[in-house]
Amino acid sequence: MRIKLSEKLLTILLIFISVGTLAIRPAQEISMSPLGGKIVDNLLNLISYLILFYFILLYWKSFLYVITKGKLQFFLLAIILFSLLWSQDVTSSLTYLRGLIRIYLLATYLAMRYSLKEQMRLIAWGLGTAASLSIFFSAVIPGYIHKSPELAGMWSGIFGHKNELGYMMAWSAGVFLHLGLSINRYRWLMWLLCGISICLIILSRSTTSLMILLAMILLLPFYKLIKQDNYKLRVVMITLVLMLLISFSIFITNNAESLIGTSGKDLTLSGRSDLWELIIDKILERPLLGYGFYGFWTSPDASKVRATVDWASNAHNGFLELLLDLGFLGFFTFAAGFIRFFVLAITRVVTVGKKPEDYWPVQMLLIIVIVNFSEARLLTPSWNWLMYVTTYLSLSCEYERNRKNIVLNKFSSPSHFSNQGVHKSEDFAS
Repeated sequence: MRIKLSEKLLTILLIFISVGTLAIRPAQEISMSPLGGKIVDNLLNLISYLILFYFILLYWKSFLYVITKGKLQFFLLAIILFSLLWSQDVTSSLTYLRGLIRIYLLATYLAMRYSLKEQMRLIAWGLGTAASLSIFFSAVIPGYIHKSPELAGMWSGIFGHKNELGYMMAWSAGVFLHLGLSINRYRWLMWLLCGISICLIILSRSTTSLMILLAMILLLPFYKLIKQDNYKLRVVMITLVLMLLISFSIFITNNAESLIGTSGKDLTLSGRSDLWELIIDKILERPLLGYGFYGFWTSPDASKVRATVDWASNAHNGFLELLLDLGFLGFFTFAAGFIRFFVLAITRVVTVGKKPEDYWPVQMLLIIVIVNFSEARLLTPSWNWLMYVTTYLSLSCEYERNRKNIVLNKFSSPSHFSNQGVHKSEDFAS
């Protein structure tokens, strides 16, 4: 598919807006708003809506086609929309729902117009720029390194908080790590940006991001199993190694402070067990439908949780947050989609994987799982959800294309027609 330069530039602009490179934020104790104030966020949101609306008008039939290939994602979005009917805070639900719909439309567009390899190169532009700007602003301009006592000296880059910087740089390091091992052109640049991303993870002191990086590196030698001739062995080994890595990473993440002997209290890593017990009790009070999308934390029920855990602003676990918002209906819908994503990603590794970039979707799932065991980033209008949905839709469309090609090749092969001729002769003779 040949895409015009103007469309690619608009796509890169959308990626830049989604990554956060155009809304540069100082450390949160200085300001919670980007440079230029809240108007910058509003302007960037308006620009992204206008570009997406233009693409929808241009390719509306293709949009509808891609949406039909991700029925579970669409059904989950429908549940979120209907959750407004029982939401404990309709205003918050509407605010975040708009962002989620924008992310969904962008994910659909990317899956529609670009292959997974092309998407990796597009997001590399956004993440590489974010990494470069974070190094520059934190090293040169005052206000981009935390000053508050509990975070003193930790870099926040252009993202406003050290955990946000570490999280985005984990994605960045992963993308450039896989590209550096897969491509020949500009390989030096890929490794340079990978190195910058790793340095930023270390400077942010984000333990979860370090664990993600460790898990991805441990998984790298595993791609050699792709070249094994035994198909069943490959499937079994891939599944086993992934399960072990995810389990290991979750264990390290949840016990990071005791393992590395850090001092102090980071609320994203410690004190969660008390919070989770309270949240599970609240989930069981409304188990089927939950409290509505983003409807819990501004409700009276949340104030009861904060009476015990005063720092709680989210569940600090993406899976529990999903149960709070949408109950078991939303959770099982997401779980069904997640399992399908996993199966499609493994199928892609086994059938077409030749380079490390070919199993980036599997690594992506690893990032999502690890992050959401300590942070609530699963179903939010964020980079995490954009990558999840667009890759899910891309894998679904790719699988459908490959299935159709196999069928067409089967029916167009000479042996098929020869066999058909034999059957007809035999039928005629009988």
